[in-house]
Amino acid sequence: MTDQFRPYTVIVNQGSGCLIQPATDAYSYILTAKHNITNAGETLNLLQRFQAENNVWNALDIPFNPLVAGENYFPHPQYDIAIIKVDRLPGLENIYRIDQFDLQRYHLAGYPDTRRKANANTPSNWFRCDSDLTIYGVNDGSREAQIPGNPDKSEVDGHSGGPILAERDGKILLTGIEVRMVEAVGEQLGRIVFYPMTAFDEIVKVNANELAIIEPSFMRCFSFLTNDVFELDAGFSTQNVLGVKNYLLHKASQITSDECTPVAIKNFFNQRLLLDKQPEEVLLSKEIWCTWLEFMTIMNILRTTPIAMSNLEEVFNSVRLLFSGSLKDWSSELTNMVYSDYKGLNDKGVVVIGMSKPPANNEYIIDEQKIPMIAQARASRDRNKILINEGMSFPFDHFKFVHIDYFKGQSIIAKHAEWAALTTDAEYLQKLKTEYEQLFTA
Repeated sequence: MTDQFRPYTVIVNQGSGCLIQPATDAYSYILTAKHNITNAGETLNLLQRFQAENNVWNALDIPFNPLVAGENYFPHPQYDIAIIKVDRLPGLENIYRIDQFDLQRYHLAGYPDTRRKANANTPSNWFRCDSDLTIYGVNDGSREAQIPGNPDKSEVDGHSGGPILAERDGKILLTGIEVRMVEAVGEQLGRIVFYPMTAFDEIVKVNANELAIIEPSFMRCFSFLTNDVFELDAGFSTQNVLGVKNYLLHKASQITSDECTPVAIKNFFNQRLLLDKQPEEVLLSKEIWCTWLEFMTIMNILRTTPIAMSNLEEVFNSVRLLFSGSLKDWSSELTNMVYSDYKGLNDKGVVVIGMSKPPANNEYIIDEQKIPMIAQARASRDRNKILINEGMSFPFDHFKFVHIDYFKGQSIIAKHAEWAALTTDAEYLQKLKTEYEQLFTA
């Protein structure tokens, strides 16, 4: 099924484009080919998206103002690509940019001219998605791809500005924007040219005062996530933990430093934030940054000096948070724990595994003596792949592994009756310190 790509693929004049949400709540972006605008005399006449209702795709006009370069229209100074800025549009939470080309299936979506002519009065039938593209190397900022079946130019016209998309774990991944067929005499190989997302970053950089970076809005500041953290579901006893939950949310709201933001942490650590084998789009997911907000709140309770970018490396080298977007139990990630990046982490350091699913059987801390899989992993490990400080050999021999839910499930929900007796912030703080410090002293 490729209809999942249709809500993000828009009609731009006689061509196509793709919706994506940048790091702001004020507006949204349409990424497209520049010639969709210049061929129409720098005007925008048709801008539509589609929405499904009762199994019918309905065309929705996207409101826009006359295009003014530098205000709501931003062409690349060299390449045939552009960004159109429109009022904030809903429904863009599940499309992510991706810069690596490590996926199995790629698709070109758009509204080709052949479909428009054959269905002149039915725009909902204009959409076409060509699947199983082959991606080729970089050439002067662009890349090439091949469409199966070797379509010629007449079959691809109108796809210009259309997105190269993929899907992984339910997320829609935008890899680039198609602009033309390869210019070659007598070559009918279905080859197209597209620009990857990094080319659009260049437009943003040139227009930094007018354009937000192409990443989710919550990447700008942790304040966007304070309503999504410290969910403490204690069932019939949830009222018992309401006081400490509100205290934790208050502490989380204090982590709004202009410098210590999701995007700053991501740019500083990148893949070091993830368990081995995690795809790059996880770094742009809301789940990882909600986990980081909880982690930083917990660390600030334990530390005398609040976390900032200036001391984040120090914290990272004593308590390392590694995140996985997997929906399975954390036991399924044991092998990936072995081959994650532990460079810089001190001996006897703590590794917090961030996952959305609580651990099975309330196993919040890994006891290597009770898990035969660890002995097996130690015996069969590839020493050349282990990323660890010199003098260390195997992560489970040097670090304590704890599930992020320890700080909620084990420390709070499992002891809800104890929390019910507390009423003041001083009491909440003292008990949180007592509960959390046990992890580092045991």
